[in-house]
Amino acid sequence: MNQTLHDCIAGRISPQIAVAHFMFNGADAAAIQNELAHAEPHPQLDAIRTLLLTHTPQIDALTAHIGLHGADHHASGDTPEEGVARIADFFDRAVAASPEASVALYSLGDPLILAAATAEIVEWLEMSDLLAPEADVLDLGCGIGRVAGALASRCRSVFGLDVSPGMVAEARRRHVDQPNLRFEVTAGQNLSFLDAHSFDLILAIDSFPYLVQAGIVPAHLADAARILRPGGALVVLNLSYETDEWDEIQAPIWAAESGLALVGSDRQPFRLWDGSAFVFRR
Repeated sequence: MNQTLHDCIAGRISPQIAVAHFMFNGADAAAIQNELAHAEPHPQLDAIRTLLLTHTPQIDALTAHIGLHGADHHASGDTPEEGVARIADFFDRAVAASPEASVALYSLGDPLILAAATAEIVEWLEMSDLLAPEADVLDLGCGIGRVAGALASRCRSVFGLDVSPGMVAEARRRHVDQPNLRFEVTAGQNLSFLDAHSFDLILAIDSFPYLVQAGIVPAHLADAARILRPGGALVVLNLSYETDEWDEIQAPIWAAESGLALVGSDRQPFRLWDGSAFVFRR
Protein backbone atom coordinates (compact mmCIF):
# COMPACT_ATOMS: atom_id res chain seq x y z
CA MET A 1 0.00 0.00 0.00
CA ASN A 2 1.08 3.56 -0.66
CA GLN A 3 2.94 4.90 2.43
CA THR A 4 0.78 8.01 2.68
CA LEU A 5 -2.38 5.90 2.79
CA HIS A 6 -0.76 3.57 5.31
CA ASP A 7 0.12 6.52 7.57
CA CYS A 8 -3.43 7.84 7.28
CA ILE A 9 -4.97 4.49 8.23
CA ALA A 10 -2.56 4.27 11.18
CA GLY A 11 -3.71 7.70 12.38
CA ARG A 12 -0.31 9.32 11.96
CA ILE A 13 -1.72 11.89 9.53
CA SER A 14 -5.21 13.20 8.82
CA PRO A 15 -7.01 12.65 5.51
CA GLN A 16 -6.37 16.33 4.71
CA ILE A 17 -2.64 15.94 5.28
CA ALA A 18 -2.65 12.77 3.19
CA VAL A 19 -4.19 14.63 0.25
CA ALA A 20 -1.61 17.40 0.65
CA HIS A 21 1.21 14.83 0.55
CA PHE A 22 -0.12 13.49 -2.74
CA MET A 23 -0.41 17.02 -4.15
CA PHE A 24 3.20 17.84 -3.21
CA ASN A 25 4.20 14.83 -5.27
CA GLY A 26 2.25 16.03 -8.30
CA ALA A 27 -0.90 13.92 -7.95
CA ASP A 28 -4.21 15.46 -8.97
CA ALA A 29 -7.60 14.21 -7.77
CA ALA A 30 -7.78 11.47 -10.42
CA ALA A 31 -4.32 10.17 -9.52
CA ILE A 32 -5.20 10.10 -5.82
CA GLN A 33 -8.43 8.26 -6.63
CA ASN A 34 -6.41 5.71 -8.57
CA GLU A 35 -4.23 5.06 -5.51
CA LEU A 36 -7.35 4.57 -3.40
CA ALA A 37 -8.73 2.05 -5.89
CA HIS A 38 -5.98 -0.38 -4.90
CA ALA A 39 -6.57 -0.03 -1.14
CA GLU A 40 -8.85 -2.00 1.16
CA PRO A 41 -11.91 -0.15 2.57
CA HIS A 42 -11.21 1.93 5.68
CA PRO A 43 -12.99 4.93 7.30
CA GLN A 44 -9.89 7.12 6.94
CA LEU A 45 -9.69 6.34 3.25
CA ASP A 46 -13.40 7.00 2.89
CA ALA A 47 -12.70 10.46 4.33
CA ILE A 48 -10.09 11.02 1.61
CA ARG A 49 -12.62 9.93 -1.02
CA THR A 50 -15.08 12.47 0.36
CA LEU A 51 -12.47 15.21 0.12
CA LEU A 52 -11.86 14.25 -3.50
CA LEU A 53 -15.57 14.42 -4.28
CA THR A 54 -16.05 17.81 -2.62
CA HIS A 55 -12.75 19.50 -3.53
CA THR A 56 -11.69 18.15 -6.93
CA PRO A 57 -11.44 21.58 -8.64
CA GLN A 58 -9.38 23.01 -5.78
CA ILE A 59 -7.09 19.97 -5.61
CA ASP A 60 -6.49 19.99 -9.35
CA ALA A 61 -5.85 23.75 -9.43
CA LEU A 62 -3.40 23.58 -6.51
CA THR A 63 -1.59 20.57 -7.96
CA ALA A 64 -1.27 22.42 -11.27
CA HIS A 65 0.12 25.48 -9.44
CA ILE A 66 2.67 23.28 -7.65
CA GLY A 67 3.64 21.71 -10.97
CA LEU A 68 4.07 25.10 -12.60
CA HIS A 69 5.88 26.91 -9.80
CA GLY A 70 7.38 24.03 -7.88
CA ALA A 71 6.83 22.73 -4.37
CA ASP A 72 10.35 23.56 -3.18
CA HIS A 73 10.03 26.15 -0.44
CA HIS A 74 13.43 25.64 1.17
CA ALA A 75 14.90 28.79 2.71
CA SER A 76 18.46 28.03 1.69
CA GLY A 77 20.85 30.17 -0.29
CA ASP A 78 24.43 31.36 -0.41
CA THR A 79 23.54 33.76 2.41
CA PRO A 80 20.69 33.90 4.95
CA GLU A 81 19.38 36.96 3.10
CA GLU A 82 19.13 34.97 -0.13
CA GLY A 83 17.35 32.15 1.67
CA VAL A 84 14.77 34.49 3.17
CA ALA A 85 14.26 36.23 -0.20
CA ARG A 86 13.64 32.86 -1.79
CA ILE A 87 10.97 31.92 0.74
CA ALA A 88 9.33 35.35 0.50
CA ASP A 89 9.03 34.96 -3.27
CA PHE A 90 7.56 31.46 -2.88
CA PHE A 91 4.86 32.65 -0.49
CA ASP A 92 4.10 35.76 -2.52
CA ARG A 93 3.19 33.47 -5.40
CA ALA A 94 1.36 31.00 -3.17
CA VAL A 95 -0.89 33.60 -1.52
CA ALA A 96 -1.80 35.03 -4.92
CA ALA A 97 -2.93 31.56 -6.04
CA SER A 98 -4.86 30.60 -2.89
CA PRO A 99 -4.65 32.48 0.43
CA GLU A 100 -5.91 29.57 2.53
CA ALA A 101 -3.70 26.97 0.86
CA SER A 102 -0.69 29.29 1.08
CA VAL A 103 -0.62 28.93 4.87
CA ALA A 104 -1.84 25.32 4.99
CA LEU A 105 -1.91 23.27 1.80
CA TYR A 106 -3.94 20.65 3.63
CA SER A 107 -6.82 23.15 3.80
CA LEU A 108 -7.21 22.52 0.05
CA GLY A 109 -8.03 26.21 -0.26
CA ASP A 110 -11.19 25.70 1.82
CA PRO A 111 -11.80 28.44 4.44
CA LEU A 112 -13.81 26.01 6.59
CA ILE A 113 -10.98 23.46 6.80
CA LEU A 114 -8.50 26.22 7.60
CA ALA A 115 -10.82 27.64 10.26
CA ALA A 116 -11.13 24.21 11.87
CA ALA A 117 -7.35 23.78 11.94
CA THR A 118 -6.92 27.28 13.37
CA ALA A 119 -9.52 26.58 16.06
CA GLU A 120 -7.53 23.50 17.12
CA ILE A 121 -4.42 25.64 17.58
CA VAL A 122 -6.29 28.25 19.63
CA GLU A 123 -7.93 25.55 21.76
CA TRP A 124 -4.52 24.00 22.43
CA LEU A 125 -3.08 27.39 23.42
CA GLU A 126 -5.96 27.91 25.84
CA MET A 127 -5.70 24.42 27.32
CA SER A 128 -1.95 24.95 27.75
CA ASP A 129 -2.63 28.17 29.69
CA LEU A 130 -0.68 30.26 27.18
CA LEU A 131 -3.31 32.95 26.53
CA ALA A 132 -4.39 35.85 28.74
CA PRO A 133 -6.70 38.85 28.16
CA GLU A 134 -3.88 41.33 28.88
CA ALA A 135 -1.26 39.56 26.79
CA ASP A 136 0.66 41.16 23.93
CA VAL A 137 1.39 38.53 21.29
CA LEU A 138 3.98 38.41 18.52
CA ASP A 139 2.91 36.20 15.60
CA LEU A 140 6.18 35.34 13.84
CA GLY A 141 5.41 34.23 10.30
CA CYS A 142 1.82 35.40 10.52
CA GLY A 143 0.83 34.53 6.95
CA ILE A 144 -2.67 35.81 6.16
CA GLY A 145 -3.31 36.55 9.83
CA ARG A 146 -5.58 33.60 10.44
CA VAL A 147 -4.28 32.89 13.97
CA ALA A 148 -3.92 36.57 14.82
CA GLY A 149 -7.56 37.08 13.85
CA ALA A 150 -8.66 34.18 16.04
CA LEU A 151 -6.69 35.60 18.99
CA ALA A 152 -7.92 39.20 18.63
CA SER A 153 -10.70 38.78 21.21
CA ARG A 154 -8.53 36.70 23.55
CA CYS A 155 -5.61 39.06 24.16
CA ARG A 156 -4.71 42.75 24.25
CA SER A 157 -2.78 42.91 20.98
CA VAL A 158 -1.23 40.81 18.23
CA PHE A 159 1.68 42.01 16.09
CA GLY A 160 2.13 39.86 12.99
CA LEU A 161 5.41 39.69 11.09
CA ASP A 162 6.08 37.94 7.79
CA VAL A 163 8.79 38.04 5.13
CA SER A 164 6.17 37.89 2.34
CA PRO A 165 4.70 41.28 1.35
CA GLY A 166 1.85 39.42 -0.32
CA MET A 167 0.97 37.63 2.90
CA VAL A 168 1.07 40.84 4.92
CA ALA A 169 -1.14 42.64 2.39
CA GLU A 170 -3.69 39.82 2.59
CA ALA A 171 -3.57 39.83 6.41
CA ARG A 172 -4.20 43.58 6.50
CA ARG A 173 -7.07 43.26 4.03
CA ARG A 174 -8.77 40.53 6.03
CA HIS A 175 -8.41 42.17 9.43
CA VAL A 176 -8.78 45.86 8.72
CA ASP A 177 -11.66 46.08 11.23
CA GLN A 178 -9.69 44.61 14.18
CA PRO A 179 -7.81 47.55 15.75
CA ASN A 180 -5.68 45.45 18.13
CA LEU A 181 -4.02 43.63 15.21
CA ARG A 182 -1.03 44.97 13.32
CA PHE A 183 0.92 43.40 10.46
CA GLU A 184 4.33 44.32 9.07
CA VAL A 185 6.88 42.93 6.62
CA THR A 186 10.15 41.82 8.21
CA ALA A 187 13.57 41.22 6.69
CA GLY A 188 13.51 37.91 8.56
CA GLN A 189 17.08 37.94 9.88
CA ASN A 190 16.36 38.66 13.55
CA LEU A 191 14.04 40.53 15.94
CA SER A 192 16.56 43.17 17.02
CA PHE A 193 14.19 46.01 16.02
CA LEU A 194 11.71 45.06 18.77
CA ASP A 195 11.89 46.52 22.27
CA ALA A 196 12.97 44.46 25.25
CA HIS A 197 10.22 43.00 27.44
CA SER A 198 7.50 43.97 24.97
CA PHE A 199 5.64 40.65 24.51
CA ASP A 200 4.08 38.01 26.73
CA LEU A 201 3.81 35.36 24.03
CA ILE A 202 5.67 34.71 20.79
CA LEU A 203 4.03 32.31 18.35
CA ALA A 204 5.99 30.67 15.54
CA ILE A 205 3.48 28.51 13.69
CA ASP A 206 5.22 26.54 10.93
CA SER A 207 7.75 29.36 10.48
CA PHE A 208 10.68 27.98 12.50
CA PRO A 209 11.60 25.36 9.85
CA TYR A 210 12.57 28.21 7.52
CA LEU A 211 14.70 29.80 10.23
CA VAL A 212 16.41 26.43 10.63
CA GLN A 213 17.01 26.16 6.88
CA ALA A 214 18.38 29.70 6.69
CA GLY A 215 20.63 29.16 9.71
CA ILE A 216 19.21 32.06 11.71
CA VAL A 217 17.62 30.28 14.69
CA PRO A 218 20.22 31.46 17.27
CA ALA A 219 19.61 35.13 16.47
CA HIS A 220 15.84 34.70 16.77
CA LEU A 221 16.07 32.77 20.03
CA ALA A 222 18.40 35.33 21.59
CA ASP A 223 16.02 38.10 20.57
CA ALA A 224 13.03 36.12 21.83
CA ALA A 225 14.66 35.87 25.26
CA ARG A 226 15.23 39.64 25.20
CA ILE A 227 11.78 40.77 24.04
CA LEU A 228 9.74 38.40 26.20
CA ARG A 229 8.53 39.66 29.54
CA PRO A 230 9.43 37.62 32.63
CA GLY A 231 7.41 34.40 32.56
CA GLY A 232 6.60 34.87 28.89
CA ALA A 233 6.58 31.99 26.42
CA LEU A 234 7.90 31.21 22.96
CA VAL A 235 5.63 28.62 21.34
CA VAL A 236 7.07 26.86 18.31
CA LEU A 237 4.63 24.73 16.34
CA ASN A 238 6.86 22.72 14.01
CA LEU A 239 10.46 23.17 15.02
CA SER A 240 11.94 21.92 11.76
CA TYR A 241 11.35 19.68 8.76
CA GLU A 242 13.92 17.24 10.11
CA THR A 243 12.98 14.13 12.11
CA ASP A 244 11.16 14.14 15.44
CA GLU A 245 14.32 12.75 17.01
CA TRP A 246 16.40 15.63 15.60
CA ASP A 247 13.93 18.15 17.03
CA GLU A 248 13.98 16.56 20.48
CA ILE A 249 17.78 16.65 20.58
CA GLN A 250 18.12 20.18 19.19
CA ALA A 251 15.39 21.96 21.17
CA PRO A 252 17.09 21.72 24.60
CA ILE A 253 20.43 22.72 23.06
CA TRP A 254 18.90 25.90 21.65
CA ALA A 255 17.12 26.56 24.94
CA ALA A 256 20.36 26.34 26.89
CA GLU A 257 22.19 28.59 24.42
CA SER A 258 19.49 31.29 24.55
CA GLY A 259 18.77 31.20 28.27
CA LEU A 260 15.22 30.02 27.71
CA ALA A 261 13.76 26.99 29.48
CA LEU A 262 12.21 24.21 27.41
CA VAL A 263 9.13 23.39 29.48
CA GLY A 264 7.12 21.17 27.16
CA SER A 265 6.94 19.32 23.87
CA ASP A 266 4.35 17.24 22.05
CA ARG A 267 4.92 15.37 18.81
CA GLN A 268 1.35 15.64 17.54
CA PRO A 269 -1.11 17.67 19.61
CA PHE A 270 -3.52 18.38 16.74
CA ARG A 271 -6.04 16.29 14.83
CA LEU A 272 -6.01 18.00 11.42
CA TRP A 273 -2.40 19.19 11.26
CA ASP A 274 0.61 16.98 11.93
CA GLY A 275 2.67 19.78 13.47
CA SER A 276 4.65 19.27 16.69
CA ALA A 277 4.73 21.68 19.65
CA PHE A 278 7.61 23.07 21.72
CA VAL A 279 7.17 25.58 24.55
CA PHE A 280 10.06 27.70 25.83
CA ARG A 281 9.77 29.99 28.88
CA ARG A 282 11.74 33.06 29.82
